[in-house]
Amino acid sequence: MSQYKKVIETIFASQGPNGCWKMLEESNRNYPVCLHYSPTFKSTLWTLILLADLEHDSDDWRIKQPLNTIQEHFYDPNYGIYSLGKDHFPIPCLNGNLIYVDAYFNRSLSKKSVSTVNFFSEFQRFDDGAYLEPRNPFCSNTSCFGKHTCYWGVVKLLKGLSFIPKEKRNEAAQKLLNRCIEFVLLHHVCFSSRHDGRFLSRDIDKFGFPCMYRSNFLEILWLLKRENIRSENILSALQLLKSKQQPEGNWNLEKKISNMVASVGAENKPNEYITKRAVEVLEFYQKMGL
Repeated sequence: MSQYKKVIETIFASQGPNGCWKMLEESNRNYPVCLHYSPTFKSTLWTLILLADLEHDSDDWRIKQPLNTIQEHFYDPNYGIYSLGKDHFPIPCLNGNLIYVDAYFNRSLSKKSVSTVNFFSEFQRFDDGAYLEPRNPFCSNTSCFGKHTCYWGVVKLLKGLSFIPKEKRNEAAQKLLNRCIEFVLLHHVCFSSRHDGRFLSRDIDKFGFPCMYRSNFLEILWLLKRENIRSENILSALQLLKSKQQPEGNWNLEKKISNMVASVGAENKPNEYITKRAVEVLEFYQKMGL
């Protein structure tokens, strides 16, 4: 990705001597729980997500130390998952993101991430406007497990699981992945399951990059492509993708994340990475006859 070589150089130029990025001061009220999580989009977790989304060399030695640091910091041995203490416990999106960077930068998942996959395979909920299954001990966390399960949590778990090599997925990983895919298809990628044509979340139809806390319909289509999913339920999202192509054949960055270590493009301008993903998705599904 030619335009991002300079971006990656900027990212590593701001890396601290301990391998991490933008760390909280001890005087900050969120220290130490949110160390490596805050400040949002500038700290180590988000920077590793940015590097993975840029498809940076997974063998870069500069990644190993910060990745190990954040896994140690976020891991809760009492439950065997990654957490931010009592805040929104357990948090599917946080865990999906950590599975993602672990799977992307390592040849195999760490024991911590395997434990995380096993936990969410057992406890992750997929409710759609009502509690469809018996409540579990974590339903008091209504932000993630309300009557409608947080869609972003499901998408982030899907993303992390999709980057586990197929031959290294255990039964729990495949079961959880299948359920995430079913939930996404129920919502036709980015729409309400009850109201045709209504987007299920604000800005899910906008092309953003990178995809950190929230996602967008292009990244979801791209993940479904990774899993070779063919379904009539993606047709509306594919049409939306086609409709956003610019006359020159590119796709624009529509929603910029400004608070990052390095900028990855201008808003409302052609974006190399978004265009790459869009082309991959359309070519794949055209070959599948969709």
